[in-house]
Amino acid sequence: MTVAFRRPRLLFFAFLSFYAAAFLLAQNGDEDEGDRITALSVTGLRRTSRSTAERPLRKFIGMEAGELDPDEVRAAIMNTGFLEPLSVEIEDQILSVKVREKWSIFPIPVFMANSEGIMAGLAFFDANAFGWGDKFFIAGLYQTDAWAATVGYLHNSPEERLPGWNVMAAFTRGERHDRNQNNEELRRFELDSISAGAGLNFPLLKDTDLLSAAVTVSYNEKNLRKKESAQNAPDEDLRLFGASTELSARKSSWDGYLLSQESASLRYSYRTTFNGFSYQSVRFRGTWEKSLVPGFRLNLRTGFVYEPEAPILFVSSPFAVQVAILPRDFSARNYAGASAGLEKYIFKISAGTLSLAAAYQVVYSQGSVLEDSLDHGCQGMLTFYLNRIAIPALGLGIAYNVREKYLQGSFALGMTF
Repeated sequence: MTVAFRRPRLLFFAFLSFYAAAFLLAQNGDEDEGDRITALSVTGLRRTSRSTAERPLRKFIGMEAGELDPDEVRAAIMNTGFLEPLSVEIEDQILSVKVREKWSIFPIPVFMANSEGIMAGLAFFDANAFGWGDKFFIAGLYQTDAWAATVGYLHNSPEERLPGWNVMAAFTRGERHDRNQNNEELRRFELDSISAGAGLNFPLLKDTDLLSAAVTVSYNEKNLRKKESAQNAPDEDLRLFGASTELSARKSSWDGYLLSQESASLRYSYRTTFNGFSYQSVRFRGTWEKSLVPGFRLNLRTGFVYEPEAPILFVSSPFAVQVAILPRDFSARNYAGASAGLEKYIFKISAGTLSLAAAYQVVYSQGSVLEDSLDHGCQGMLTFYLNRIAIPALGLGIAYNVREKYLQGSFALGMTF
């Protein structure tokens, strides 16, 4: 009798303990759920739509409040290019961000001078068209015996399941110069160039632009002019239809002074003509910027271009592989380049941050005239990152090719389209 009595009592206490434990777990689960971010609030908007401002922040929904890094939120906002974060707070499971819109509609006078003369013009940009974060640009440039015009529009993906799109067209008339590492002229001819393209961009991960894919179709036409005064010019005009696909990944971080990026993109292109000629192209670009201490970072950049059958009219510049030690008019079919350097902020004011950077660069090139070439040298850059204007940066630089003992200067106006 005693044993029979104790068993129900033990079962009773066992069930009681089980329900008590389940109740405590449920309570803890509710408390954990209460610590998670469930909604977004963005204030300070004037022109930008609320959905556009919240788009880069959706990835933080569901994250535990205690694990949220405010600098990651600031990086996501700054990465839009047209919003500046002022404060980041969590109130009642709501991620509240106060922002200030950058000046995103502006005309830019263009002025450049080099050994060939002076080029001037005007460009109009809208880095936040219709308040959707879209980008619109139109520009015209004029130089003696040369002029150019271009227009384009880039529409961001409005929702995760819908693609973004872009269209662009350009016309150029003037002389083209192909030069070697010492800026000595190897080829010269005049031509008219017409290009047009359209593409779709697809985000591959929900609530984040970490990984995306793009497809593009294009038409390019280049017509030679004044062949009697040409030097080593191509034999004939060329009209190409093309298609390309690209896979890219990007992540940003903020250390209180500098916005750093880790990015990579791989693109494959195929171009063909009506008469059967065709060629293929593979391009890669990679950037790894790492903050060592706040305001002081390591910058690594690399890239390659492989298009061995590219016609002379369509060879690439060294900027495709992120190096600056070769002349602006240098061209080749194949490249492999790398750059390693350090960057330190000098001072920070409300208008932006001034930094000084130095890097060492190595680049292999293979062209139609120079064949194989391996160059190396150093670059210095003074950059001002803008806070109030939707232009990423203004920069002055100097680059020296050690192998060829060639020194050149540069001016950079950073725009992303």
